[in-house]
Amino acid sequence: MTVATVTVLFVVGAPLGALADWGQFQGSGVHNGLSDGPSAPLTLAWTNDEVELVGTDTTGGLSSPVIAEDGTIVVVAPTQVLGFDGENGSEVFGVDRDFGPSSQPAIGAGPDGPVVVFTEGFGDVGTTSPTGSATVSPSPSEAAGDDGEFDSHVNAVNLATGEPAWGAPVPLEDVVQTPVAVDETSAYVGDVGGRVTVVDVASGNVRWTEELGTPISGAVTLDGGRALVTTLGGREEPSEIVALDAESGDELWRASAEDASNFVSAPVVADGRVLTLDVIGGILAFDAEDGRFLWRTEVVNPIAPRGQPFILQGVGAPAPVSADGQVFAVDVTGRVYSFDAETGAPRWDHALNDPSRSSPLLTDDHVLVSTDSGRLSAVDRENGHLVWELDTGGSFLRGTSDAGELLVGVTGFEDAAVAAFGADLGRPLIDEPSPTTLDVGRLLSGFLLGGVLVGLAVVLLMRPLQRRLGPALPPGTETGEDAG
Repeated sequence: MTVATVTVLFVVGAPLGALADWGQFQGSGVHNGLSDGPSAPLTLAWTNDEVELVGTDTTGGLSSPVIAEDGTIVVVAPTQVLGFDGENGSEVFGVDRDFGPSSQPAIGAGPDGPVVVFTEGFGDVGTTSPTGSATVSPSPSEAAGDDGEFDSHVNAVNLATGEPAWGAPVPLEDVVQTPVAVDETSAYVGDVGGRVTVVDVASGNVRWTEELGTPISGAVTLDGGRALVTTLGGREEPSEIVALDAESGDELWRASAEDASNFVSAPVVADGRVLTLDVIGGILAFDAEDGRFLWRTEVVNPIAPRGQPFILQGVGAPAPVSADGQVFAVDVTGRVYSFDAETGAPRWDHALNDPSRSSPLLTDDHVLVSTDSGRLSAVDRENGHLVWELDTGGSFLRGTSDAGELLVGVTGFEDAAVAAFGADLGRPLIDEPSPTTLDVGRLLSGFLLGGVLVGLAVVLLMRPLQRRLGPALPPGTETGEDAG
């Protein structure tokens, strides 16, 4: 494991007028992706394309950002945790971490102020010095023996100083590819071995662990004193949503659907429902109180890779969003869907013809979708028309997050950048219905480029996991390894 080494360039933080709070995946413990920040029309406020990724393998790029209350933007890179000033994007700190998946961190409440909780390690056995610093393999290797320490941890640093927040990182039994979740006192992580580990944010002590049997598909969701978890399932085990008591880890209920395939998103709680996605195009709703199955609607997209509109994307984190009686989802081809939240009946869909690999953001009027071409698109919530598009000048825009007066996302992989968007109220919106024909050429070029870069990253993530994940998945199920 690595003792945190921090480089602080200047005092972090933004003016009080720019207060934000997007401290974890999709903004809150229920992961609903609701933003009260700016919406279309938008303009590019700033871009930091001078982000230097350290290490011999930087293919994983940056995680989706989280935003502290003072506006500081925090991302995870392959070997670092990086902080950026919310006003201008300049880098304000860098903390070393063990080489691992660029999984989204979370910001929790520590005894001396906010702390950044993150996961690290690919499971390789490093050469650990007496001081606790590690020599990390330049790439994951299945040849790592059993004599050393398994390199996968939960770790935390103080947001203001970059100093370690705990006495030591918390060791894990398997690798984490999903975002960290936090509530008022604890951090929650789910690993590829099917375990949920809960750590006290103030002390770093493990509160409880629970083994659920198959890989965890997305971030743990926190609602009403419960931790809700989606499991991927296996040859003999169904995909399920499991409700655990957040205080004790005791199982409260399990829910599944007979006609569903493998669940590939975090459970999202909205208006008394738990929503998730399955790999063959299902959007599912369960009662949030007892897990009772409510409905499943399946979308059909003939050009989705292998006929699977929603796929497990390694550290990518697809999830639906919902508000005001509607459920929205974006598939891997960039097609945006709206459904009636009560019945699951389709309302509209819009083909952006631009692959997307992260969850949408929901504002009062629009569904915001980040795409592989580097565009941020806004679709009207009521009629499904495209009302705005903005080109960042980068590629693989993802992880759009609410930073108060700005929205922030990341682009690229080895050529990583951070971009911010602000309101541009002087410009009129457009009004474009969904095209009647798909732009196959644009989609295929996007999939090809995405396959080259993201495939490398995801294969890198999955190599040390194959011996554990291999037999657990049903034949033909697409995983992060296949998703390129």
